[in-house]
Amino acid sequence: MAKKKKPKATKKSKSQSSVKKTTTSSRSTQKLVFKDPVPKMESGVYSCLFIVFILVAFALYFQCLTYGYVLDDKLAISENNFTKKGFGGIWDLLTTDTFMGYLGAENNLLQGGRYRPLSLISFAIEYQFFGLNPKVSHHINVLLYGLSGFLSFITLRRLFIEKCTDFKVVACLSFLISLVFLAHPIHTEAVANIKGRDEIMAFLFSMLTFLFSLKYFDTRKIKFLIGLPIVFFLGLLSKENTITFLAIILFGLWLFRKPDFKTIGLITGLIFTTTIVYLCVRFSIIDMFAPASTDIMNNPFVGMTAIQKNCTILFTLLLYLKLAFIPVPLTHDYYPYHIPIMNPGDWQVIASAIVYLIIVALIFFLRKKHPKISFGLFFFIAAISIVSNLVVNVGTFMNERFAFSASLGTCIILVYLVAELNHKFLPKFYPKALLGIIGLITLFYSWKTLERVPAWESELALNSEAIKVSKNSARANSFMATALFNRYKEISDSKERRELIERAQPYADRAAEILPNYKNARLMQAGIAAESYKFDRDLSKLLESFKLIIAYRPDVDYLTEYLKYLNGRGNDVLLQDFYLDIQKTLVSQNRLDWAVHYLLIAYEGAPNNTQIRGAIYDILMKQGKTADAQNFR
Repeated sequence: MAKKKKPKATKKSKSQSSVKKTTTSSRSTQKLVFKDPVPKMESGVYSCLFIVFILVAFALYFQCLTYGYVLDDKLAISENNFTKKGFGGIWDLLTTDTFMGYLGAENNLLQGGRYRPLSLISFAIEYQFFGLNPKVSHHINVLLYGLSGFLSFITLRRLFIEKCTDFKVVACLSFLISLVFLAHPIHTEAVANIKGRDEIMAFLFSMLTFLFSLKYFDTRKIKFLIGLPIVFFLGLLSKENTITFLAIILFGLWLFRKPDFKTIGLITGLIFTTTIVYLCVRFSIIDMFAPASTDIMNNPFVGMTAIQKNCTILFTLLLYLKLAFIPVPLTHDYYPYHIPIMNPGDWQVIASAIVYLIIVALIFFLRKKHPKISFGLFFFIAAISIVSNLVVNVGTFMNERFAFSASLGTCIILVYLVAELNHKFLPKFYPKALLGIIGLITLFYSWKTLERVPAWESELALNSEAIKVSKNSARANSFMATALFNRYKEISDSKERRELIERAQPYADRAAEILPNYKNARLMQAGIAAESYKFDRDLSKLLESFKLIIAYRPDVDYLTEYLKYLNGRGNDVLLQDFYLDIQKTLVSQNRLDWAVHYLLIAYEGAPNNTQIRGAIYDILMKQGKTADAQNFR
């Protein structure tokens, strides 16, 4: 009897759920062999694409390759004692707060502390081989940035291919998304400022976790399951933002893969467990529940009501969204009060609430018809949530580098929205119109990036650019005064020196006007007043400036030093009147210790002055320090 031929199996869709079933004559069980839905790309093509992304990164950031250290680089590198131990500092970096190597002691500088040792370890390794060499650091930053673009491409290509019938289309769109992401000018702080490496590394390891999750789901190869928690933990050690990828990966698998709750549960469970392990490590090293700082430069919400705080956060969320699509103007300074205190009636607050409610609704309603746009919206909200001040106080109102990861979500939205609209309204010109529009956006972003990078050349360049945008920031004004003052100390030409001091003065005064108790602003006022005195020798003007500063910040150490210097060098009558005036001001403020402090400086210069001695005696008696007071009778 002739055997019947088995009918040929119908070709299944190229998806993860497609399996090949094999049987043996001795077993009735079936072995499942998972077929990878993503067609393999030739190694030569992969290599070319990798080189393209690296070259684009260097083309965008070539200007910063010769720059030095600026802004927070001193915290992480140039003045970090642990980093400058090289290999010997790695254990210290792993077992202490991120700022310990710079500050040298435990601190409550930022709520919850900071534990981001991995980027600092990379700096320590650099130091071991190259010493303090910012050029090497800049090259590594740009190289890692180019790698982040390439990794975005291969991850998105794999993610989106499940629900796409044309592999070339999804590869092309993923490439365009990653190219727009690479060109985005909101990333300049993370790339051009060496310390921003923590953002790049966190993104790299987060995307690698996503890629491993997808590869395991698609192929069931155990090596990806093993690698997944390792790379996720490295991401967490780079920066806490990585934790948001727990939600992003879960949503991506649910949206773009056929239901397999067991596998999805295994992947997310592994990521969640890794997060718990990281938090346990962090808890053992840092007090995560330390109270928020009372310094407005490390806690911008000091003095605000809870309603004002949340309204201000809503405003910054709207600003983040705007900059993610239209990245102008850019600044590194979002300190008080470049971002104003907002209230429920402000239209920006109302607009932000409406916009984000619409986004949440669109995530749900577009998930089936336009899943890529739904995913892009979710990606942005999830990634921006942890740096929004809603979860934890991040120490400032906002920062452009905080939107590094979140901006990939808006790039996904941008490319797929243009693709959908082009396909619907200009089908005859698809894909030429798509490439043209995305090309123009990429060129615009690239131009703004190239224009923005030179701001990171030096402290003076950075603050000169910031003050054009952050006019109402006390920090930007104070730092601009500081940058001009530092330049003043570097040059010898008398005329140029005087011009620099005159330029610095209004910035210091503006900073003090915005925040009268801002110590750095008052310090700069004191320094500028003292240097101006060298030119005009007007002691009355100098002392009037000092009076105003002491009324707000008697704890500026420079005042003590300079007033001691003036003893015996100035007009004794003017100095006596000055000391008596400030002691009256300080007594009226109930700052008796400071009143005595400055009177004792006067006493050092004029120990026989009866008015000074009498003033000291009166205050000490008021404080109940009778024995001490007797020395001044």
